Formats: sequence, C-alpha cells, structure tokens
Amino acid sequence: MRTPRSRRALLSAAVPFTTALAGCFEGRLTSTDDPESEFISEDEYDCADIDRPEPDDPSHSHALEVAQYPSPSDPLTDADEFARAFEEAYRRNSFLDEYGSATRVFDFEFGASQLEQVESELESESGMEAVLVSIIYDLSTETQRGTPTTEYDSRVTYYIDENVALRARYQRGIANEPDPYNPDPRDTGTAVMCFE
Repeated sequence: MRTPRSRRALLSAAVPFTTALAGCFEGRLTSTDDPESEFISEDEYDCADIDRPEPDDPSHSHALEVAQYPSPSDPLTDADEFARAFEEAYRRNSFLDEYGSATRVFDFEFGASQLEQVESELESESGMEAVLVSIIYDLSTETQRGTPTTEYDSRVTYYIDENVALRARYQRGIANEPDPYNPDPRDTGTAVMCFE
C-alpha cells in the first residue's frame, strides 16, 4: 500500500458545472515501493489492451446518441476539463452499452473537481509531468421500463501524464472519504486512454 504523499500542490477546487464527453478502460495496475513510482512507467500498462464502452449507434431517431471520446492535443494542459469530459462520456457509453435504446434519461451533473501535480521523492532526469484529478458528480438515469435513479456524489479519480490516463472509481457510495484522491488511480486504476 502506498504511503500518503507529503507534497501536494492543490491547483484548483470547486469549478462551475460544465458538460462534455469521453471514456474507456482496462488493465489493473499494482503499486510498488519505489519512490519514483509516483509516476506510472509505460511497462505498467498495455495500450493494445485498452477497452472502453463502445455502444452500437442508436437504432431509431429518438434514442440518445453515443458519446464521442475526447482526443486532446495536450492532455496535461487541460487535464481537469479532459477528465470531466472523459468521465461523462465513459458513464454515458457504459449505460447505453447496457440499456441501449431503452435509455430515456442520462443526466451527468458535475459538482466539483480538484487537481494536483504529481511530484516524485527523487530527482527525475526524464522531465516527466503528471497530474491527479478528482471529480465529484451526480448521475440521473431512467430506462423505458425502469424507475428514475439518481446516484449522488460519485467520485472518480484520474492520473494523467503525456502517455496515459488511468481511472479509479470510489466504490463505497457517497464520496465521504476526506482524501479527494482516494482511490489513487496509480494503485487501483485501469488504463482508459493512451495518447500518441
């Protein structure tokens, strides 16, 4: 288990609601005790194994459309915006993949986000840069035969560097864990997108 990070540079807190689109997943990661592993090395994930929800196109004109995943030219520059867009598309496409044309409502309501620059305990000559992004949001859904459902205060965390985005979702209901970066995607995340 990784020890808590001592150097955290909080760069942003709550930001206004915005909607955007994105998504994908695969490849569980494991942590190591190497202090340099604050960054994720390229041998810890396989871009060929990345798999993300890719629902079929809607069969009729009134069905909800499949979300397009973002492809940022520089994922680190707009990491907060990219992570929010990616999460909304990921959840939308996951829901459409499961319920398809029976989906009647999908409402992703962004709540707040925090962003932190990743720092290593060792001097790095690689010039590696990475960030952690934590997002809290509400999600309301409804299907043709089902009752409306709202998921409140869901938390997801992302690790983003110039090569990859890793995603980890808080699985205990409402995100009341005080550490905004729990779960840490470097320890329990899945690789959801690789950047060229």
